[in-house]
Formats: sequence, C-alpha cells, structure tokens
Amino acid sequence: MPNAMDVTIDSTFLKIMSIGAGASGKSAFGATFPTPGYVFDFGKEIVSYRGRNFDYDQFELSAKGWSDFERKFIEIKKDVAAGKYISVIIDNLSAMTDLCMEKALQLDPKRSPTNGPIWNVHYGMVKNLMEGRLRQFLNLNCNLLFIAHIELVKDENGNVVDHQPNLTGTLPVDIPAYFDEVYYHSYRKEGGNTVWFVQTIPMGRNHGRSRLSGRERILPDMIDNDYNEVMAYIKGTKKKK
Repeated sequence: MPNAMDVTIDSTFLKIMSIGAGASGKSAFGATFPTPGYVFDFGKEIVSYRGRNFDYDQFELSAKGWSDFERKFIEIKKDVAAGKYISVIIDNLSAMTDLCMEKALQLDPKRSPTNGPIWNVHYGMVKNLMEGRLRQFLNLNCNLLFIAHIELVKDENGNVVDHQPNLTGTLPVDIPAYFDEVYYHSYRKEGGNTVWFVQTIPMGRNHGRSRLSGRERILPDMIDNDYNEVMAYIKGTKKKK
C-alpha cells in the first residue's frame, strides 16, 4: 500500500485556486502556466492569454451555453488523457456560476415573485451541478487553475468582515476546500511601479494557504505572480530568504 514517506512536493502538476479582485493579476497568473493549455473562458478573459499557446472556448449566457460547456468538458478530458494539454484553466468560476444558474432556471420553471430564481430551489441546483463538475476537473492529470473573483462579506451595519470567492450558497467555502493551494492575488506600488503578487498564507481577511509549503514554509508569504516562481520554490531551485 502507499506510504506517506514516499510522498514528495516535487510534483509534475500544480492545482491551484486563485482568488482576487478585478485587475489583481489572476488571469495574468494563468497565462504563465505551462503550454499547450486550454482555457474555459466563461468571463471573456482571453485577452490576458494573448500570444500564449492556449486553445479556448467561450460560452453564451444561456442553458444551451451550459450544455455546450458540458460537451466540451468531455472532449477536453479526453485531450488531457491523450497528452494534448498539460494545463487547464477555468476563468472564471463566478461567471461559470451565472451560466449554471441559466441551466437551473431551464430545468425548473418555478420563479420568485420578481420572476427570478428561488433560493431553496435554483441555488441548490446550482450548488449540485457546480460541485459535481468541478470535482471531475480535479481528476484531470494536468496543471489546473480555478479563478474566482472576490466578494466582500459585510455585517448588518455594512462593515466589511471577510473576503470570500464570489460564488453561490456554500460554494465559497466548499470549493476552496478541494485545493491544497489557495492563493489570494493583489498588487502594490514599489518605486513608482506596480508589482503583482500572490499571497500564500492567511493574512487579514484573505484566507490564502499552501499545503505544499507545509510546516517548512517553503514558499514566501508573498510571491511573484508567476507559475514558474511558485515551482522554483517548490522544486528547491530558489530558497526563501
């Protein structure tokens, strides 16, 4: 049987969930992943990947769009198994959830008094549809990146008390739990220049984490917004100062 003494962090493939506000570098981070790759472009983000060897598809916001996505997933799963792609990116989960809601509204015709979704009907369907498909993504034998926008959680007085992925229902808690690597993206000014980075530890309201970094803290708390930088620390070619 397998033994934990044989487990190493020098893994061929890296599976990450990236969370952050708009323009925080999430898609730019995805563009640094190894190619050939494929992008499920739910949020019309492909301009960030320009010049890189990524095939992609975009999906109309309708029940048909969700069905098209499901057919495409089956195709990409076969392509990954055949070695055609070594990286697969979902960009982004927030837009994917909106598409999934369109499918839920088609499956159940009931509507709220304002002709919108019903919380205990359609949102439950979205949770089940999303979770089932996303778990299948995790079985792909390739680099994997889930990208999600951030949502500000406020108390009854309007004060921001937390940050979480902008997803439906319990998905903001459930989906990050699938991943060993959950990175929060941000940027700062250094000498008049803008520097984008990822946060690998919990800090303030951002719940970044890295199980690969582990007790040894292999990864810096803040790391350049680049897949190759992450892998350099993981493989030991760079050491944290």
